[in-house]
Amino acid sequence: MKNILLATDLTTNSDRAMERALKLAKEQKSTLHLVHALPHYKAKKVSSSLKTATEDLMRGYLKDYKDAESVKTTVQAVTGQDIYAAILETAKKVNAEMIILGLHGKTKLPDLFAGTTAERIIRMGIWPVLMVRNKPVGPYKNVLSAVDFSPSSQAALRLSSTLAPQASFFAVHAYEVPVYPFETSYIYLETKVAVLDEDQRRIDKFVADEIKLSKKKNKSGMKLTGRIIQGPVYEVLAKQVKNTKSDLLAVGSHGRVGIMPTLLGSLAGTLLTHPPCDILVVREKS
Repeated sequence: MKNILLATDLTTNSDRAMERALKLAKEQKSTLHLVHALPHYKAKKVSSSLKTATEDLMRGYLKDYKDAESVKTTVQAVTGQDIYAAILETAKKVNAEMIILGLHGKTKLPDLFAGTTAERIIRMGIWPVLMVRNKPVGPYKNVLSAVDFSPSSQAALRLSSTLAPQASFFAVHAYEVPVYPFETSYIYLETKVAVLDEDQRRIDKFVADEIKLSKKKNKSGMKLTGRIIQGPVYEVLAKQVKNTKSDLLAVGSHGRVGIMPTLLGSLAGTLLTHPPCDILVVREKS
């Protein structure tokens, strides 16, 4: 990974995203591009002066971080009518391979990363997006990968293994069975058994294939286990993040079953305002 873009609002709340971005850039030997989106001003002199002052502030901001000494960095203050569009355009210009944003725990997000902006960056961009909630204490140790058997969820697991090669991985598929008037009916029970058997077969194959592939890069292979759990997606993921002590949740966008179409609907608001941990979102490649 040669280039990583960190979009920051330069508040104290953005420290965690900065720390994680610097650690990942150091581990991946990447250039870190620090970007701050400014309000759009019609007066060119005001815009130019503010841009210069902000970039000077960003350079000073970097000096507060020890890891910045061993990472190649650039700073850019950008303007645009739409914050998300300015960030995406900059990502394109610097050939970014991942965008990092800050999440600020169980509180309403500040304007820069309000649900609509973060969602638009995910929706409209082509880049993986890492949203950082927690203060880094080292490399990611436990990664929960939401699996819907789509290429995007597969890509999310593989990218997370690149970002955290020494971590333990847990592949989880959340499923729901259609509810009939009487849950004890033979139709419901037969449907549940059929869904359970099919999904268990698929998760077993998914895990076996990923371990086999990982051994081509590393003889020991990745530490990956898989399971299927019945229940609503967010509830299952949030509970499993806690149970597995995961510090990173990897999900794919535009999945077959619809993790991300749902995620970018009502579930997005929950994940973005109440993130259970850091979240990596990876789009399916076209």
